[in-house]
Amino acid sequence: MTSLPYWDSDVDMQIAPWFPLGVDYKPVSVNLFHSGRLSKIAALALSLNSEFFCLTSLKSGYVGTLLRDNMFIPGRLRRIELGFTMLFGYSPAMEEAVAPLLEEYGDIEGGVSFCTLRDRNIIRESFKAIILVSGNPLFSEDEFLDHLGEGLEKRVSSRESMAFFAETFGYRRFFIPYETDNPVDLEISRLLYEMEFEETRQWVGPSPEVSFPPFFTLELATG
Repeated sequence: MTSLPYWDSDVDMQIAPWFPLGVDYKPVSVNLFHSGRLSKIAALALSLNSEFFCLTSLKSGYVGTLLRDNMFIPGRLRRIELGFTMLFGYSPAMEEAVAPLLEEYGDIEGGVSFCTLRDRNIIRESFKAIILVSGNPLFSEDEFLDHLGEGLEKRVSSRESMAFFAETFGYRRFFIPYETDNPVDLEISRLLYEMEFEETRQWVGPSPEVSFPPFFTLELATG
C-alpha cells in the first residue's frame, strides 16, 4: 500500500530528440545550469533509487534533467506556468522520504501517476512517477527545495556514491511500470475507502485517487 495517493490524471511530457534517454552521463551535474540546490536534490534522489526529472514554476521556468534544453537556451518556451510542479521517478524509498515532508506544507500536494515521454508524436518511454504540485503562484519554492534537500539527506547514507558513479560511468535508466503494483492490494484499498467509515480511513490512508489542483498558463507573444 502506498503512502501517497494516486493522481486522477496521467502526465505527458515532450523531450528533445537528442535527449540521452538510455544512458546519461550528466544526470546530476546538468542541473547546475539552474542551481546547486537542484543538483544536490538530483544526487540524493539517485541514492534513493529515484531520479529528479524536472521542475516547472513561475520562478524557475522549465528546468531539470528532462528539460535541459530549456536551461541551455533560456526563454525557448514562450509560456509561463503559474504554479509549481516537481517530478521524480518512483521508488518506495523516495515515496517514504517525501510523504512526511508534504504534511508540513499546506500549499503543496504529492501523488503517484503515470508519465509518458514523447519525442514529438512518438512515445519514447512510459513510467511510474512521483509528482509534487502546488497551484499557488506565490508558493515559496526556495524554502521548500531547501527543506526537501534536508529531508532527503537524512534518508541517505553518507557512504552512498550513486551520483559519483552515474556521472563517471554513465547512468542507464530503467523505469518501473504500473504493473509492479499489486492489483489486489489496490482494489482492497479502494473498497475499504468507499466504506466511508472515518475509523477505516485512519487505517487505510488517503483516497486512492485525488485531483490535480487547478493550473493557469500564460502564453507569451513572440516579438
